[in-house]
Amino acid sequence: MPTPIRKLQPAPSALAILDESAELEQLVHGLQAGRAWAQRALLEDHGSYVERVLIRILGRHSELEDLVQEVFIRALSRVDQIDDPSGLRSWLAAFAVFVARETLRKQRRRRWLSFSAPEELPEHPAPTASPELMNAYHAFYDVLGKLDVDLRIAFALRWVEGMELTEVAALTDVSLATAKRRLKSARERFETAAAKNPFLQDWLGVREP
Repeated sequence: MPTPIRKLQPAPSALAILDESAELEQLVHGLQAGRAWAQRALLEDHGSYVERVLIRILGRHSELEDLVQEVFIRALSRVDQIDDPSGLRSWLAAFAVFVARETLRKQRRRRWLSFSAPEELPEHPAPTASPELMNAYHAFYDVLGKLDVDLRIAFALRWVEGMELTEVAALTDVSLATAKRRLKSARERFETAAAKNPFLQDWLGVREP
């Protein structure tokens, strides 16, 4: 049987890249000028991305909406620091990582607050998911929650969000070598704990950093 030919996606045209670059530059200029339209556009265009980064690190969180707002409040107060409009997405992700780290450390200091009643927790984004998947999801974040905060963040960015190693290093403000060490340690600790959890044994298979 002949091997099927995979259909290749066309590369973005130079004009499309230029248009996107011009839009980002216009957006950044609007933000730095304090324009309301630019602030709305930032929230509309990047709100779901910021929320996703937070969820990747924290799991579903009872204060997720407030945390997203906190990210944008901090970002909008520092728009003068944006030097390269093309890096706007990564710039926002850095604020999301910072807010997530603060949240995790507060939970560690006040552990008793993290044990909410089930009815107080937000629903999973896919309520139709199978019981097996839901069990794996909760078990995953239970194991992830036992990692050191910095290891947890690195693990989530690399293997849950799927960022490149260089992005993980940049967003966590460490060297490439330090990021590699954190990921190696995080992977080993996660796999050791996950292997003992019956809900995760079929889901193991973290790739090398």
